[in-house]
Amino acid sequence: MSDRADDIDSDVADVGDDAPTRTDRLDSTTRQGSPYTESQVIMPTVKIVAPFAFTYGLFVTFHGGGSPGGGFQGGAIMAAVVFMIAFAFGIEATREWLANTVVVGLAVGGTLVFAGIGLLTMTQGGAFLQYELLPVPLSRIDRVTYGMEAVEILGIASIVSGVLMGLFFLLARGFAGSGDGDSDADAAAADGERHLDDRTARTDGGDDR
Repeated sequence: MSDRADDIDSDVADVGDDAPTRTDRLDSTTRQGSPYTESQVIMPTVKIVAPFAFTYGLFVTFHGGGSPGGGFQGGAIMAAVVFMIAFAFGIEATREWLANTVVVGLAVGGTLVFAGIGLLTMTQGGAFLQYELLPVPLSRIDRVTYGMEAVEILGIASIVSGVLMGLFFLLARGFAGSGDGDSDADAAAADGERHLDDRTARTDGGDDR
């Protein structure tokens, strides 16, 4: 009987040892540490670089019609500036500073502008985004030029920057989820209790025999 009691005690100790191991393996915060660390070098550097990088993104966006660049490249650069600020000052702080309505507004507003210009040309009897049919008092060449610029600047650049920032904050939220570690620990503890109950039932069955 004492041997069986010793076996049960050893199983309890094994269960207690296994639970933290499973939690450490599944909890990304415990395994990797905090995803944000303050740096007295990075933070001042980002403060200096961010305005110039954002200005360059605007330059690429506005001059995409006549030089290398465009709305896609400019939107990606402007979104990268937000990523840089988040890495320097913290993702949660950046998410609070840049409201979710701004990110969603960029993506939705850009989509509406893009679709609106395309559908407007269709109402004039043309194809989707047939700029020369835009109902504006300009020459044919100017209608094409300004129509393309409107789609590039107000449409594509807004969509790209909004979608990239939204995906970034959505993926980064996985590292800040505090409920995952607790749920993993509860699952490990439940598995340990079931394991102990099974061994106890087998031991009681042996005593009955």
